[in-house]
Amino acid sequence: MTAYTSVIKAGKYEDDMIPKLAIHAFRHAFERACASSEVVYAKNQQLMRRDKNGQETAVKDLSQAYVDAEHLPKVLKRKKKFEGTA
Repeated sequence: MTAYTSVIKAGKYEDDMIPKLAIHAFRHAFERACASSEVVYAKNQQLMRRDKNGQETAVKDLSQAYVDAEHLPKVLKRKKKFEGTA
């Protein structure tokens, strides 16, 4: 069995839209999940539980689990891939 992979060439605009589309898709999925069942998520360094009726309850304090992001790189860069021609 061979795996099929496709190369999609996207421009700068499409690359810039990926994070925005991901946020939109996550928000939509979160709203649908909240409408159908109980959801547990992190908000303002607190573990929160949201019931179907929209009531939020703090479950646990997560402030000790957060790490300072000062040492992380500010700009992420993609490595350029070179396709060899034979």
